[in-house]
Amino acid sequence: MRYNTPPSEHVLAQQISLLYANAMPANLTVAAISILLSISLWDKLEHRLLIVWNLAMLLSVLLRTWLVVRHGLAEQRHPPVTWGRRYVLSTLLVGIAWGSLTPLMLTSDDIFVHFVIFLVIFGTISVAVPVLAARLPAFFAYVLPQSLFLVAVLVIQNTQWSLLLSIASLIYTGLIAATSRNMNRQIRRSIELETHNQSLIDDLSSEVSQRRAAQDALERHRTQLEDQVERRTRELTRTNESLEKQITIRKQAEKNLKHLAHHDTLTNLPNRLLLDARMEHAITHARRKQRRLALLFLDLDNFKLINDSLGHMTGDRLLQQVTQRLLSITREDDTIARLGGDEFVLLMEEVRDTADIISLAQKILDKLNERFEINGQSIFVGCSIGISLYPEDGDSAETLLKNADAAMYRTKDEGRNSYNFYTREMTASAYDRITLEGSLRRAIEKDELTVYYQPQKSLATGRYVGLEALVRWHHPEQGILPPGRFLPVAETTGLIVPLGNWVLKSACRQMVEWQRTGLPIDTVSVNLAGKQIRRDDLVESIASALDETGCRPEWLELEVTEGFIMSELHASIDALRQLRDMGVKLAIDDFGTGYSSLSYLKKLPINRLKIDRSFVQDLADDNDDAAIVKAIVSLGHSLQLEIVAEGVETPYQENYLRQLGCEMGQGYLYSQPLPSAQIEVLVRNHNQRHSAQSQPTVRPRA
Repeated sequence: MRYNTPPSEHVLAQQISLLYANAMPANLTVAAISILLSISLWDKLEHRLLIVWNLAMLLSVLLRTWLVVRHGLAEQRHPPVTWGRRYVLSTLLVGIAWGSLTPLMLTSDDIFVHFVIFLVIFGTISVAVPVLAARLPAFFAYVLPQSLFLVAVLVIQNTQWSLLLSIASLIYTGLIAATSRNMNRQIRRSIELETHNQSLIDDLSSEVSQRRAAQDALERHRTQLEDQVERRTRELTRTNESLEKQITIRKQAEKNLKHLAHHDTLTNLPNRLLLDARMEHAITHARRKQRRLALLFLDLDNFKLINDSLGHMTGDRLLQQVTQRLLSITREDDTIARLGGDEFVLLMEEVRDTADIISLAQKILDKLNERFEINGQSIFVGCSIGISLYPEDGDSAETLLKNADAAMYRTKDEGRNSYNFYTREMTASAYDRITLEGSLRRAIEKDELTVYYQPQKSLATGRYVGLEALVRWHHPEQGILPPGRFLPVAETTGLIVPLGNWVLKSACRQMVEWQRTGLPIDTVSVNLAGKQIRRDDLVESIASALDETGCRPEWLELEVTEGFIMSELHASIDALRQLRDMGVKLAIDDFGTGYSSLSYLKKLPINRLKIDRSFVQDLADDNDDAAIVKAIVSLGHSLQLEIVAEGVETPYQENYLRQLGCEMGQGYLYSQPLPSAQIEVLVRNHNQRHSAQSQPTVRPRA
């Protein structure tokens, strides 16, 4: 191939496209280098000259940038030759701007200035090879002004070294030009080869298209023959399908009738007829295998009130949602049936241990105690459960169902929202409840209760800044009882109110003592039970406790669970606002488990959100929990609330929460709940040690 002939129009267009494709990065680089060079030589050269040169450089770069933008928007408006000429002209201006840098060497005797300018010019000339080699006129328009300016300045200096450098500059420019010319040849050759290959591909494609057309003609003839056969086949097939459809419709109708006879139309659960059949089959199987089975009789609490107040359509929607929740927590082998109204029966086969039944009953209670959303309304229902066992409580379906029903009514009588096993005597759980109730009344009077404290750590400073008060019971016979053992009894019997008041006063009194002795703790947190908040004298009782103990309101933080505050929002918000106006801090505990409405949440007079421990425990393994925690922190900060994470047990959890911006952490990573004397030592030692570590070390002078 000969390269001294003008390139074809296609080759020229490709060369121009390469120039404009490389132009924008080159422009940004030139602008950046010119600015950096001006900054570095600011103290070496006259400021006015640097500013004038920099403005000239930036104007030339802006001109070329404008040309690149115009080319991208209206490339087809002018032929490639025109765009090439414009680019060469803009590049010449940039080259002249660079070349005008060399006369600045004559204004300074500083060797550093000469060295820097010399290197910059050499660098810009060398960079022109990959950027402008696609089109030699653009290359020479950029390189020659710089080289000539540089050589002229070196000759003017008229020293031995400057003359040698001028000769070296000319030689270097020649080598760069030769390299650029070789690269231009390679680029042109690549474009021409690509064009030639594309021509061959087009020829082959044309031949393939011709052969394909001939083949398609043959295929059309064959297809016509096949269509005739297929039409006859379809006629026979349609006749057969019509007969099969009629048979299928009849079978489906029979199946639907059978399903309707054995299932409830509202919930699609088995009805009493199918339940009896499955129970008899299960009893026969259990008798043969000598195994046990359990029958759970469920009745929704206050369902009649919901039906009467919100309408039967809402009641039907509620029953359907209850069905879905029951199906979500039961095994595939279990049978759930609806007897009618709000009564459900769960047949549990293959029972290994009574603990499995208790676990399932508790899961049902927990699931049905969660809020239902129907037609934009929040509905809360409970559930009373009665349990009978085969063979202990009967050997027939009728007997087991009757005894489970009796056990359910016992649950209703005892306060609802619980479960009972059928037995002629008190069950172990009921006996324990009554025993604990009597002992708890005496415990409050005989000072058997004590308050433990768990530290709350500031994740930003590393110091312990708060404590949560947690009640413990030193039972004379059973030892230390955790709250989960006796607080449900206190809630049921109403003892939670005097118990809560006792804990509040004890914590306030202890906080006053700690403030007197200088323990560096800002607040003590105390949990408020639902029955305490429902009382009309809540604000008065809190104020009385503060006055009696001498505790300042700002030292006290009251925690309310999210589930309760959302269910009692309108009744509780006024009381909580009065407490906040007194100076008492307020926090929502177990946040993330109560389905808070954001429109209500922003109205609450709260200071903190406490992330429930269930979301913190699996941060390292559960992406859903990590996303929930991140969302809660972001939500709290958007509402200008502090965030406290409960259940922090590992350094990974602490670091993750700190990175999210969570303000405080609480959990076994720092300490388990401790008596007041031990927690005081823990807080003092930790904060002193942290203060010593955070103070800078002062070295003595030599």
